[in-house]
Amino acid sequence: MSADALLSDGMLASGAMTALGITTNTLAGMVLILFLILLMLTEADDWHAKITAVAAKGGDRRWLDIGRSVGEKFRAYFTLRLILGTLTAALYMVWLAIFGVDYLVLWGLLAVLLNFIPTVGSIVAGALPVAYVLVTRDAGMAALVAGGLLVIEQIMGNFIDPKVMGKRLSISPLVVLLSLLFWSLLWGMVGAILAVPMTVLITMVMAHFRELRPAALLLTDQTSFAELDHYIEPNG
Repeated sequence: MSADALLSDGMLASGAMTALGITTNTLAGMVLILFLILLMLTEADDWHAKITAVAAKGGDRRWLDIGRSVGEKFRAYFTLRLILGTLTAALYMVWLAIFGVDYLVLWGLLAVLLNFIPTVGSIVAGALPVAYVLVTRDAGMAALVAGGLLVIEQIMGNFIDPKVMGKRLSISPLVVLLSLLFWSLLWGMVGAILAVPMTVLITMVMAHFRELRPAALLLTDQTSFAELDHYIEPNG
């Protein structure tokens, strides 16, 4: 075997190991997130009662308002992200099935989970099956698979996603990317998945306190305090 062939095989093997590592970390993050969501659901009533008691004791209803606002934003975010991720995953699986790609369920699950990670998640979700096809098939088929997945991602990311999500979160795109970087460095894959919810939580809390409202306004894509007031309302 020639040196070029050995080098090519080594690069493919390295790419496969990288894809495997990302997949393993993503699945581990998925399990942790599922447990976290389960705990949040099981303790939701207890936390609501605690917040209500604190608000009643201190005569400050801001924490009750914060709980309601954050709860509404979180429900909308996770529900819409799950729906959009499932739709994207279904389209991915159909396209991959046309080329006889293995592990369709795995690629679909990864697409659903990675849909929760802004910008970077969709790139990784498409790159993983393409890398697998490149290793197990050939470059030509990998290019065809990549082209189809790119079209799906462009339609979902640039047209459907913005229309469905609308102004539900109203977090500045720059802040989203910075928060993604920060939480990823702090908590890895789990931090990347929770980056947007954590940023929304911090923003909502700050928006309810007069001293912190200017900082909250900077984190959102709102342009006035009147718009910020509408944003933090439970149905805003």
